[in-house]
Amino acid sequence: MHYRLCPACGTRNKDKWDSCVRCAESLEEVPLTEDAPEEAAPLIAEAEAGGRWLPQWSSLLVLVALIAAGVWAWQRGLQEPERPDPRLFTFATLPPSPPAPPQAATQPGEESFREGARLLAQGDAAGAVPLLAQAVADAPDKALYRHTYARALLATKATEESLREFAEASRLLPESGTYVTDLARALDRAGRATEALAAYDRLLALQPDSREALRGLANLHTKAGSFDQALPLLRRLVERDPGAAVAQQQLGWALENTGDLAQAATVYRQLLDRMPEAAVTRGLLAEVLFRQGGKQQAIALLRSGVERDPQASLLYRGMGSLLERSGQPQEAAAAYREYARLAPNAPDAVQLASRAARLEERAPKPPSEEQAEPPQP
Repeated sequence: MHYRLCPACGTRNKDKWDSCVRCAESLEEVPLTEDAPEEAAPLIAEAEAGGRWLPQWSSLLVLVALIAAGVWAWQRGLQEPERPDPRLFTFATLPPSPPAPPQAATQPGEESFREGARLLAQGDAAGAVPLLAQAVADAPDKALYRHTYARALLATKATEESLREFAEASRLLPESGTYVTDLARALDRAGRATEALAAYDRLLALQPDSREALRGLANLHTKAGSFDQALPLLRRLVERDPGAAVAQQQLGWALENTGDLAQAATVYRQLLDRMPEAAVTRGLLAEVLFRQGGKQQAIALLRSGVERDPQASLLYRGMGSLLERSGQPQEAAAAYREYARLAPNAPDAVQLASRAARLEERAPKPPSEEQAEPPQP
């Protein structure tokens, strides 16, 4: 007897069946198998008879149902496997970008200020002035506008107007050291010493270590002859900036004018050791040494300076003064004449040349040779 053996579950099926009666696996390509007659006969007979306990028509119904289930399973297996929803692999659509925020409105005077500041930075102060004036008119409480306007006015020699704008900018922003500094400088240059002193004092209160404030105050006190007030300021300035040659020389000058000649000489000498070419300092030190009684030492100090720099006209003038006071009029006159030759445009060149001539006139003349006695008759 021929049959088809299910490759999935091992069930024997009739040779004419297309699918397994148990698992509905397809049997179309399964080859027929033949058993020994004594083994196959009872099984096939049982399948054909359907068993003594099952009626013939029930067996047919069961067989049809099994065949239908097998066909359905076979057809389902041929269909494409179920695929996931393609939307699972689709990126969500982003919401539209929010609209750009509106640009901030231009502040009053801003455009005029920007253009005016640009022109000022390029050196066109005259072109900047009307633009910055408009910016100040549009925004009178803007300290920056007024300060920049003041700088442009100062560059065009409008001194009084610039001072008013500097003062107003400083009033609007009193904590700004820059604004106070520029105000103090402008007042100093304008010769308004009292107001400049007040501005520098205010700057020093804002910035106790400000070299600008210390230097400005010391200069103003020195110009006024208030050496006692300039002295502590200069000491502080030199302490903060030991390499400041001008401040160190001013310190020596203040010490000299307050009567401390020894300390003044020390300060001058320290500076001269560092800067041997400093003709002014060399002259100041020579003067202090002369006042201390070291006349020859002072003159020698100036002579060594002339040897170092024969074109140093100031040293010839100082040497002429020391020689004249030392009772050496001819040597003094020669020094004065050399000064006038080296610095013919100096304010005192003509005066010292005339002094040299007077010294030469007063100088004792060498004795003339004695005339021979006439022969005796």
